[in-house]
Amino acid sequence: MFTLEQIKTIDAQLALATDRTALLQVDGRPLIVKRLEAPLKHWGYPVLNTLAAVLRQPMLRAVPAPGGSAAQAIEVARLRSLKAAGVSVPEVLQVTPEWFAISFLGKTSIDQLLRQEPEKILHYWENGLQAILQLHRLGQNASQCFARNMIWHEGIVSFIDFEDDPIKSMPLASAQARDWLLYLHSTAYILNMNTQEIAQHFLRYLRQDGKDVQRELNRAARTFGWLRILPSERKPWGRDVISAQAAAQVLYFAARQFK
Repeated sequence: MFTLEQIKTIDAQLALATDRTALLQVDGRPLIVKRLEAPLKHWGYPVLNTLAAVLRQPMLRAVPAPGGSAAQAIEVARLRSLKAAGVSVPEVLQVTPEWFAISFLGKTSIDQLLRQEPEKILHYWENGLQAILQLHRLGQNASQCFARNMIWHEGIVSFIDFEDDPIKSMPLASAQARDWLLYLHSTAYILNMNTQEIAQHFLRYLRQDGKDVQRELNRAARTFGWLRILPSERKPWGRDVISAQAAAQVLYFAARQFK
């Protein structure tokens, strides 16, 4: 907990900051402060839930991110429970009605490392896979398990960004399978590797997860493998298309090898 003077220092720095999430200094100590965002409305939730039911893919169910004080409460609660379970996440330092502060674990994400250090790309990518596996072995799941939300610092991968809670919308096995899928979706198009080789590495870690999680991923692979026919060139299609195509290509080969 901070003193009244420290809270005033944070408020003064926030008054000068423009971003919702800010890296600040208090008594020479770096920390992250996240302000409330406006409550969110997502009209597409019923569509996603219908699609999930039709395709029999629970991991596709909408995961509400309410924004506002509700999102702050979710994130604070999730950070505390994950920390108690032994997951490497930021520590909650202070909570106020307008913002909350967490410890600073580093600024370099797995996503950045994959782009900036191509000579070590497999090393960093597999560290992300190992971190997801360890998270699941602790009986936990991430929220938005994209490579940008996985922070690398001194050889440790930490998870950030918990403004929603997938297991309120789906079984734990589906939420954990979703972690694997989101990580693959956010990284496969970056990896300068043969697709079958990517699938082999991916399966090596997935096969160490629970059987129910493996079944979920195998079913997803057989459902979404056809997306590999999407264009693989970024221009003019954009990143969303090529990331989906690359992930589907890996899933297609993974489904053929999965046993």
